[in-house]
Amino acid sequence: MNTYKALVKREILDGKNGYLRVPVILAGITVVLFILSVLGFGKMEIFDGMQEKGFSNLGEVLTHLESKGGAEKTTGVTIGYWATTILPFVALPFVVFFSLLGSLYEERRDRSILFWKSMPVADWQEVAVKLFVPVVVAPVLFLAVVIASQLIIAVFLSVISIFQGGPLLILWPLGYMFASWFAAISMYFIQALWLLPILAWVLLVSSFANRMPFVWAVLAPAVLVVTEKLFFDTHIVGSWIGIHMGGWAEGALGHNMHHFESAAEVFRYLMGGPQLEAITYSLASLHFYAGLVVAGGLTYAAIEQRKRAS
Repeated sequence: MNTYKALVKREILDGKNGYLRVPVILAGITVVLFILSVLGFGKMEIFDGMQEKGFSNLGEVLTHLESKGGAEKTTGVTIGYWATTILPFVALPFVVFFSLLGSLYEERRDRSILFWKSMPVADWQEVAVKLFVPVVVAPVLFLAVVIASQLIIAVFLSVISIFQGGPLLILWPLGYMFASWFAAISMYFIQALWLLPILAWVLLVSSFANRMPFVWAVLAPAVLVVTEKLFFDTHIVGSWIGIHMGGWAEGALGHNMHHFESAAEVFRYLMGGPQLEAITYSLASLHFYAGLVVAGGLTYAAIEQRKRAS
């Protein structure tokens, strides 16, 4: 266990640009821009036009929102926090993809694999940690940065509200905030399980490609899809990839999504337990189990490829 912890720590430090600096920089930019907009710098006034609606400052906006009562005010504030801090999560898929793509490729290119092979660590452990950190640890780190940025914004708005006389409690819908954090990370991990065969393919490409791993990772599946269509006039491979890249959600949750008329209703639904529906659908799907089997085979192939690497 200590060995695996050390490997995880090493991977995080090696990839600190993607796992730490990217979310911190993106969150920092959004927080600074939000603060500047609230303070009214330049043309970034976030409450531009509120005078036409009868509001002169943030305090009056919060007072009006407070008067709505019910779940509308807490939902609105929580959505607002996510709207201003979502940028790091937009970058997360790219960080995961390129981290996996370079994980085994870079150590062969710079010959550091010779050093790591001299260490008392099995190849399966090295490959497992290179899959585990981008897929499991990275989203947790990104979520931690998003949570911190949301709390910073809440504290800033609270200070403004104190001076402008607005209600403070409306800025701290802690129940909704905790629920949104849980919903975000849990739905991500469900999606990650579906994506596992594709992620394992990227890892396998990283283990054997001598040049241009990106081309291998993207072009090879594309060629397979086009070849199938040209010679057999079918789209089984393309449909299978689409299902694992997010198409499964239509079958699991789509029947509910069509009944919503506003973003607030969708948001409340996402925090109300769709994870159970998603898990139930996944466990009943042959596509889900086939994906896990394929992911296992591709990961095993990556381990065997690393054994032969020098």
